[in-house]
Amino acid sequence: MRTIYFIAGLTVILAACNSKTTSSDFIPGTYVNQAQSNYSVANDTLVIEAAKNTENIYLITRKTAYRRISDGKVGEPQYLRRQLTGTWDPVKQTLQVMQNETVIIFQPEQHKLLIGTNAYWKL
Repeated sequence: MRTIYFIAGLTVILAACNSKTTSSDFIPGTYVNQAQSNYSVANDTLVIEAAKNTENIYLITRKTAYRRISDGKVGEPQYLRRQLTGTWDPVKQTLQVMQNETVIIFQPEQHKLLIGTNAYWKL
């Protein structure tokens, strides 16, 4: 009887661990970043959604609004929009952007993602 309880408990634990490492349900959403330097002020938004009829492909829309700073004056806003595609690696737990090989690391418990040292917060 003890053996049956042990096997049942082990199965539950393995199933829980396996679902945590392979699940990517936390990925879709809107993520924002704000940055400033001596040369510009920028607001960056990433909208990530699962591609239809696929398992590990995500569509990423990157929207950037920035203002150049010249002679201490902030200029008119400029807008950029890019459509990107990412592949989710369930083993590494990363999303790799196909167009430029950028690696996106998610921290779902903190509601953020990292691209290099830049943190984007999930709305």
